[in-house]
Amino acid sequence: MKLVTAGRLATVFLLMLFAALPGRSVQAETFVGSNVDSRVIVGFKVDPAGVQQFLPEGWTPVPFASGPMSGANLLLVLIDRAVYLDAEGKPTTPPNSRHTALVGLGKQESGDAVRLYVYRLYSSDAAPNPYGNSVTAEVSRANSAEGPADQGRLKKESWRIMPEGGGELEITLSYLTGQQAWAPGELNPYSNTDLGFSRIYRHEQLVDLAMSVPAGKKLEGEFSFSCTIPELSDVFDGSEEVTAILDIPVYVREIYLP
Repeated sequence: MKLVTAGRLATVFLLMLFAALPGRSVQAETFVGSNVDSRVIVGFKVDPAGVQQFLPEGWTPVPFASGPMSGANLLLVLIDRAVYLDAEGKPTTPPNSRHTALVGLGKQESGDAVRLYVYRLYSSDAAPNPYGNSVTAEVSRANSAEGPADQGRLKKESWRIMPEGGGELEITLSYLTGQQAWAPGELNPYSNTDLGFSRIYRHEQLVDLAMSVPAGKKLEGEFSFSCTIPELSDVFDGSEEVTAILDIPVYVREIYLP
């Protein structure tokens, strides 16, 4: 297996992605905790009408304008949390958890404001419920990597999300890894249930750009997706298109309240 040297490409496109996200004004912040995860992010282009149900009144979905997710108007973020520390550095209970977040950009209909919204969280531990939209779910994951020490590895991922309300979402992914990139970032996501609530995430992450239609990078492997969760029937109606897949084996984040 041949090593794909795409580290610089991944870094450039990640920086473009973060640059495309809405900024925020500098103000006092409160540190509330930190976490270490591994993640897989899938960018979808879906019917905007399906996403509209998750946006507050007066906001409309818009796609990412640049970067590896250009054209996507919905991100599916699969999260496997290894540790979460509170503001004092103490580990919380339970020590591990898994989450699936639906995230996207919304534009204010009466103005030019653009926000990153967390639409829904399906969580093995829904008790914290930071955005007021967490749903308890069984989130299972199986992953593996095999190959020589000094070349690309065959990475396999399998996720299954089963919310308490019924239905399930399944993803399988296999691809040949490339040169991974260590990249910083900052995000300011908002709740879609409480317009006054947001968080500030400052993170560093190890990223492998598995595929990206805007970047012209094809997936060297296979990907399958299915969803029968009732509330997502208008989102994933069979017309959805995958625009990009990011594999993030290491994600380190500090969390602040503005």
